Amino acid sequence: MSAFALGLDLGGTKILAGLVDETGIVHHEWRLATPVEGGGEAIMQGLIDAVATIRAQLSSSQAAGLVGIGVSTAGHVDHVSGKVLYCTGNLPGWSGMDVSERLQAACGLPVTVDNDANCAAYGEYWAGAGRGVANLLAITLGTGLGGGIVADGHVVRGARGGGAELGHLILVPDGRSCNCGQNGCWESYASGTAIARSARELGIWGAEVTSHEVFAKARAGDADALGVIHRMADHLAIGIVSMINILDPQRIVIGGGVSNQADLYLPRVREQVTARYGERGWDVQEIRVAALGERAGMIGAAGEALARAGARVAVAS
Repeated sequence: MSAFALGLDLGGTKILAGLVDETGIVHHEWRLATPVEGGGEAIMQGLIDAVATIRAQLSSSQAAGLVGIGVSTAGHVDHVSGKVLYCTGNLPGWSGMDVSERLQAACGLPVTVDNDANCAAYGEYWAGAGRGVANLLAITLGTGLGGGIVADGHVVRGARGGGAELGHLILVPDGRSCNCGQNGCWESYASGTAIARSARELGIWGAEVTSHEVFAKARAGDADALGVIHRMADHLAIGIVSMINILDPQRIVIGGGVSNQADLYLPRVREQVTARYGERGWDVQEIRVAALGERAGMIGAAGEALARAGARVAVAS
């Protein structure tokens, strides 16, 4: 009998859920609204209701093969206890929530909880662009810059669930302010928000220009827009070189919404990594676009649940 897990990727607007087997194949997928207006208790009840709704739709063989539930969530997570230690206001009232204990009591299945970037990294490692390598750095470019690290097949989480917060490495001392309270963070220079900020600083497209508009202008041949994107790529490359020096990963995958525009900046990133890393010889073709898109966190959460349940999770080569 095949083993399955439910992966639940909890976001500020939606819960993306999927039934995933031991090889990373998604058999069914659901999208449900996140009831953030009601705070932490409403969000918790939303997860419980989502699981009940999904289980009612499974076939008898799928229900019999269901061995666990994996939850991908923003915030610092104690992976052992499944408790969210801290979370931003995107999920109000979520800090301190005993997600694993509450969901397991309601559903009667083992529950695994992890940070969303860690889940995305594990998903890419297990079933996406990281297949076949044991050491992976996953970078998520969107509104901010997130990341996850897989070292020798294990997710690096840190002592208190706050490891791999790559976006808040200090890239430029006393540089741009960041919403984390620091100045000069990597995500302040390499993210969708950073692109928009750089474009606004030029003062030629107005104070409301977005990163999407900058990419569109670059595709239309606008040299200033392409310059903004290249500066973002340069900062991305600087951070990547530092991470290569720390981790020496076999592969780096770039996901998130900004990865959809990778053809405009990935060649520049590879060029700059080559120039800055020098003759030590790290293969920049191993900087790749992530494969799973928005499903990465969901698939990774399910994969972690399958692994914890002792299922024979297949990592394809």
